[in-house]
Amino acid sequence: MENGKKLRAGAVTMALALGGSAALAELPDSGSIVMFGQSRENPYFGQNAVGAADVAKQFGWDLTYVESATQEQQDAAIQQLLATGGDPLGIVLNPVSGAAAVASELAITSAEIPLVLLNQVPSAEQGALFVAYGGVNDYLSGVNAAQLLVAGAEKAGVTLGDGLVVNTVAGHTAAQQRVQGFRDEMARSFPDGVSILADVNSGGFLENEGYSIGSQIIPANAGKFNWVYGVNDALAYGAMRAAKESGLEPGKDALFVGGTCMNATTNEAVMNGELVGTSIQSPYIEGAAAMWALAAYLNTGEVVDGETSLSPDTPPSIDEPPHKWNFMPNTMLDGSPASYEQTKIWGKSASELCDYN
Repeated sequence: MENGKKLRAGAVTMALALGGSAALAELPDSGSIVMFGQSRENPYFGQNAVGAADVAKQFGWDLTYVESATQEQQDAAIQQLLATGGDPLGIVLNPVSGAAAVASELAITSAEIPLVLLNQVPSAEQGALFVAYGGVNDYLSGVNAAQLLVAGAEKAGVTLGDGLVVNTVAGHTAAQQRVQGFRDEMARSFPDGVSILADVNSGGFLENEGYSIGSQIIPANAGKFNWVYGVNDALAYGAMRAAKESGLEPGKDALFVGGTCMNATTNEAVMNGELVGTSIQSPYIEGAAAMWALAAYLNTGEVVDGETSLSPDTPPSIDEPPHKWNFMPNTMLDGSPASYEQTKIWGKSASELCDYN
C-alpha cells in the first residue's frame, strides 16, 4: 500500500465540503482500490464488483473486493485496513446498511482516503463523509415501478385497487427509498387513495425470499388486493409464484411489478406479461459508475455540488469533476424482445445487463 502514499505526497487536500479526503495532483497509472461490499453470492453484488474492477483495470489499478454479511463485519474489515496502515488510492463502499455505516465513512474520510459510495443513496446530512456517490437512484426506481404498474393496468383493462409490497432487508436504505418513490407516484396517480395492505420485509433480495413472504401475505389478504410490488423483479417473481399456488392468475386477478431487471427467468416473465414491466438497473453499470466518479475526482481534485443523471450513451468524462450524487441510467423497457436487444447503456445491451445469475 506504500505506492498510494507516494502518489499522494503532492495531493491537493479538499478539506472543505469533502471532509478532508485527498485528491491526487494527477491521475496515477498504477495503484490499488479497495471495494467493501456485500456477499457476491448475491449476483447483483457480484456484478457490482465486476463493473468496478473493469473500470479500474482501464486505469492500470488493482481492485480488491472485501465482502461482508453484516454491517458489523464490514465495519471491522474497514477498521482493520485503517489500523494496519492501508493506504489505497481510494475506497468504494457499498454499505450493508446505509444508515449504520456512518462511523466507517467518517473513519475513512478522516484517514484522507477518497471515498465513493454506491447502491444506497446517502442523505445530504452525510455529505461531508464521502467524495461522491455513483449508483442507482432508488427513489426514481420506485417511481418507475409505479408508472409501469399503472401502464400495465391500463393495457390489461384493470382498475387498480389496494395492493401488497414485498420488501427486502429491514433497514436497507435503498429499499426504503424505492418504496417511498412508489408510494409517492401511486398517490399522484390516485389522489383519492390506494392503500398498501401489507409492506413486509423478506430478509433477502432473491426469488425464494419473495416466494416465502408472498406465501404469507397473499393468502392472508385474499380478495382484498389486485397488485403486488416487489422491490426488485426477483422478489416480485417469487411472490407471483406464491400467488399462482393460491389460485390467482397474474395479469388477470392481480398485477405484479418489480421494476429492476435481473435474469433470464424474470426477463421472460416481463416479455410474456406476467410482470407488467421493468427497468434496467444494472449492477455492472452501478459498479462502473462508482469507479468513474472516483477516477474523475482523482483526476480533477474537485466535486460539483448537487446531483446529475448520467447519460446512457457513454460513461462520464474523467476530465470533468464528478457531481456529489451521480445517478446511473434507469431506462424502462417496454417488455418486447426487441427492447432487450436494442436498448443500450454504455455500449451494452439490455439483454446483457439484465442477466446476472
